[in-house]
Amino acid sequence: MKELLKEKGLWTSSLLCFAALLAGFPFHQIQAPLETGSFVKLYHTALNTQMVLFLIPIASVLPVGAVYVKESSTRFLRLYITRISRMEYIQKKTLQVYAGGFLPFFIAGLAGFLLCFLLLYPLEFQGDVPWKSFWEALRFLLRICLIGGILAEISGIFAAAFCNYYMAYGLPFVCYYMLIILKERYFTEMYAMYPAEWMKCEQDWGMGNFGIWVFLAAFSLAAMLLHGLLLYKRLQEI
Repeated sequence: MKELLKEKGLWTSSLLCFAALLAGFPFHQIQAPLETGSFVKLYHTALNTQMVLFLIPIASVLPVGAVYVKESSTRFLRLYITRISRMEYIQKKTLQVYAGGFLPFFIAGLAGFLLCFLLLYPLEFQGDVPWKSFWEALRFLLRICLIGGILAEISGIFAAAFCNYYMAYGLPFVCYYMLIILKERYFTEMYAMYPAEWMKCEQDWGMGNFGIWVFLAAFSLAAMLLHGLLLYKRLQEI
């Protein structure tokens, strides 16, 4: 985690995500005094924009998606695995890559929420805290973060498979938009493989939308497992 926090790409991605939230924020709806809970609703609106949707495959892979290519292109990897076991390296890198896709959206989302609370909450009428809206916004942000982690792992998979920066950064982007195009133009009922639906969760995912969390968790574990297997194969060649 310390290595990840030192990565400039993590903070660059976080700034990009925060800028996307600002660009999509409905400033025109701010007319004091505000109704109780307006700051949460406005924050949720900023999360639920096309700009955030289209930024996910970029911001998620930028921090450490191609870390294997970076390390294997120098002598660093050969020296590194002499200090720790191959399994420790695989475990560390799969978690690091997933966190690299998860954290930019979490950091930007948390900063955006705190800013909304500090600036807009004082403008509201006094009333009860809108916990239902709060949890809905939090779940929405968490789904975005999980999607970011999955795409980062996919970037890691392509990095280990092709040992090429262009493949590691470009193919997750292509796959992501291919799903969007297929859903919107050809398979309009294929909501389960539609990234926007993973965020918004507007279709039937079972009681309490429990299915979307099972889907994202299973997708995350599968991507991490495949990434780990490819890294294991690559490390055997060293």
